[in-house]
Amino acid sequence: MPPLNRRNFLRGIGVSIALPALESLGAAPAKSGAAKRFVCVSPNYGMNPGGFFPEQIGANYALPTLLKPLGKHKQDLTVFTNLDHPKVGGGHGCSNTLLNGMELKDTKDNPQRLLSLDQFLAEKIGQQTRFPTLRMGSGGISWSRAGVTLPSTGNPTQIFARLFLDDNPKIKAQTREHLREDASILDVVREDTRRLNPRLSKTDQSKLDEYLTAIREVERKLQRRENWIDVPKPKASDKVIKGDDEMVVDLAYPYNTSVMYDLMILALQANLTNIITFGHPGGNRLFPFDGITLGYHSLSHHGKRPDLLRQLTIIELYYAQQFSRFLDRLKAAKDAEGRSLLDSTVVMFGSGMGNASSHSSRNLPIMVAGGGFKNGQHHRFERHGRDGHPLCDLYVTILQQLGVETDRFSTSNANLNHLLT
Repeated sequence: MPPLNRRNFLRGIGVSIALPALESLGAAPAKSGAAKRFVCVSPNYGMNPGGFFPEQIGANYALPTLLKPLGKHKQDLTVFTNLDHPKVGGGHGCSNTLLNGMELKDTKDNPQRLLSLDQFLAEKIGQQTRFPTLRMGSGGISWSRAGVTLPSTGNPTQIFARLFLDDNPKIKAQTREHLREDASILDVVREDTRRLNPRLSKTDQSKLDEYLTAIREVERKLQRRENWIDVPKPKASDKVIKGDDEMVVDLAYPYNTSVMYDLMILALQANLTNIITFGHPGGNRLFPFDGITLGYHSLSHHGKRPDLLRQLTIIELYYAQQFSRFLDRLKAAKDAEGRSLLDSTVVMFGSGMGNASSHSSRNLPIMVAGGGFKNGQHHRFERHGRDGHPLCDLYVTILQQLGVETDRFSTSNANLNHLLT
């Protein structure tokens, strides 16, 4: 049989990979009043450290420049200083390590170590919704258990259609046929690999087992897609993307940021998903804001020049203002149990890039909101040489708050329960 390229094969059939979520290994029932949802918002180039981290610790800290738009949510926020991924180096690639704490080059022997927090949560609390996860905006932070980076959608119209518009019968029939064809391909691949297995070394058998794990999850995802084909989608007004006589909606980035947040609210309220990631893109786009004359990437390499920092601050304040509006909407919206969506959703804002000017992955800009946590404080950790406190300790606490019984995730050493729960 011809050689198989795992990544090309999986990408070719358009299905992402994750370990099957077996009922016997599923998530523990959520505690009464516990959080049930997770949202991660990530600016690709992080936030300028000089404007993000408070000087004081505890509850009575003064809001730095970039957090001032979040003042009314101060009691609902926890800000952290000196959280990072100890084993991750610098460069643009560190942005993609936010939710897994791993670099691709360090996982050649075991690609499953690249599994990101959102996709792990999809295995545990995302299997009962139409979409195990919803990946919006710029991609790069979501990784499957097979070590494949997963795509995202930055077009609000496409997201709205995916969430709320039913396919016509012809499209549904074509989808069923494609799913059957994909399933047949997987049957052939699985049988060929099983025949090959006895002739392989132990090392190659282990690699082949990783591949079969990927195949099993592809099969599972295909089955999920087929199961949902005939389930009607919830209805929602297209005003969110089309506006009305009194409101014109700009669907071009960055002005569509508020639309993306509104789509998140609708998706959570309609119980279409429990896990959402939303990425602000990098690149050198020229933001169409007054006072900005250079591209975003050029501004991120400010070298502490006041004129460049002033322009970068305009962009990052916009991120903070839009995030604050999102928290407003989460507070006002109710879930199916009548609770505020913010109370039942762990919201994390952060980036795998600490200081974009030097491409540093140290001291990441991280804050969490809602989720039933004991919020309202700024916590600063000690640094030990180059490394800060493992960010994955926070992820363990987030997992436990969402009802997932685990005491480890990626590079974690413990948890942050003593600070948040």
